[in-house]
Amino acid sequence: MNIRLERIDCSSFAKHINISDFPFKIGRSKNCHHRIEAKGVWPFHIVLEQDGENGIVVKNESEGSLLVNSLKTSKSVRLKNGDLIQFGAVGFRFWIAPIEQMSHRTSEFNIWLGLVILIISQIILMGWLL
Repeated sequence: MNIRLERIDCSSFAKHINISDFPFKIGRSKNCHHRIEAKGVWPFHIVLEQDGENGIVVKNESEGSLLVNSLKTSKSVRLKNGDLIQFGAVGFRFWIAPIEQMSHRTSEFNIWLGLVILIISQIILMGWLL
């Protein structure tokens, strides 16, 4: 599953974070997948995890606050499309990233090339037999 976090607070940092590998750690530490230097953000502040059929869960890994849709949360909360996640002076909007169709151009080209070679070889074989 691919998800996107859209940064909604005023900042000069990346506006979108695309996530496809879990668990995904966010905080001040250099060991986080996404590092944020903002007021009130702890070294390992939150973690996004896939929780099977429950979808994506956000866990507070610090003593700092975590708000989901402006409500203070317990240690973990299941996220829904469009949820607002706030911690420290940072805010994100949680989105399930749109699914994009894979390109099959190479496969289609190879199939058509094979068909053309087959037709040409049949024409040459029929000419040789006549």
